[in-house]
Amino acid sequence: MKSSYWAFASIVLWSVLVVSLSLLIFHNPTSRTVTLAYVQASTRFLQKVPLYESSGIHGFLYFPHFAIFFTPFALLPPIPREILWRIFSLLIFVGALRKLTTSFFPLYPDKIFFYFSLLILFSALASIRNGQTNLALSGSLVLSFLACGEKHWLKAAFFFFLSLIFKPIALFPFVYATIFYPSFKKTAFWLFLLFVLFPFFFCLDHPLYIVEQYLLFMKRMTTVSQPNEANFADIQGLFHVVHGELPFALSLVIRSLAAIGIILLAFRLKRWSKSPLFFSMLLYSFSTAYLLLCNPRTELNSYVFLGLSLGFFSLYFLFVEKQNAIGLFLLALQPFLGIEAFGKRWVEMGLWLKPLICLFSQILLSWQLFKAQTKPNVESDPNSQSSLL
Repeated sequence: MKSSYWAFASIVLWSVLVVSLSLLIFHNPTSRTVTLAYVQASTRFLQKVPLYESSGIHGFLYFPHFAIFFTPFALLPPIPREILWRIFSLLIFVGALRKLTTSFFPLYPDKIFFYFSLLILFSALASIRNGQTNLALSGSLVLSFLACGEKHWLKAAFFFFLSLIFKPIALFPFVYATIFYPSFKKTAFWLFLLFVLFPFFFCLDHPLYIVEQYLLFMKRMTTVSQPNEANFADIQGLFHVVHGELPFALSLVIRSLAAIGIILLAFRLKRWSKSPLFFSMLLYSFSTAYLLLCNPRTELNSYVFLGLSLGFFSLYFLFVEKQNAIGLFLLALQPFLGIEAFGKRWVEMGLWLKPLICLFSQILLSWQLFKAQTKPNVESDPNSQSSLL
């Protein structure tokens, strides 16, 4: 099939998705959406009242920046707001897919992009339907790490800035990137400073209000970081199948050791990796896997992060490394990342199955890369489809 046909097929696929989603929103714009919390936060910011609830573990759980960022959408009527917000998120997400395919599969990017689009739908549909920031965040993190791999520090700073706005958990991948890209540290410092000052630019007449929101944010994060509900899909979810529970102290130790572990693991693989871009995708995979397993508020829809990395590595091993066994195995895991679509029973299964898939896939990927080091190294041509490791 010619490249133009694959490109046309991809356009049709995403267009059908957007049109179908728009029709659902037209029918009921307030059904299955989380944007009402975003609208409420933006309204509160304009009124200069507290952004955060004083009780419960749900609600607005973002930096104050997101209330400012979402204001243009919040001012729109419900139907255009819901549609345009999802289109905006999709543009970032699909842009990340396109960047991956053109960077790693230059001989047939349109074909791989179509395959990638099909694979990612399993894990992405729920976030697309609900309007969650997971979609835009996963795309912006990929673009951030790839920009670091290309040594485009300002571009990396821009997408990390967006990532931090989309969700506070992006702070870990941001710090993770500064560890492995020393040349990025100076830019990262100015980025962090600008990020802290950013809300004040929109509240020059009432700077103490922003200070108050920062304090409320930290208090809120402390409260919600220890949820007492058994409906999150982190490492705690692995114990749901046996009706067990990790003590908080032990859980904290495990999460701390895991953070140290993925830093040491990445340092080891960095010495062997001959492609900066491939290494940047490893950093994305390891850091987002850590978030999924060690963030005590990981939801089932958050596994779009894993869907993106598994989709990439499955296609990479199939079409670049020509290692069909691991490529097909990673590909076969993709449908399980959308398991909650089949009903409540499957939702309960997903609470332990998804973190298990996340943990196992990262171990398998690391083992595969360590095993590859025993083979003779071959210099790779960046314009070829040969090995990038």
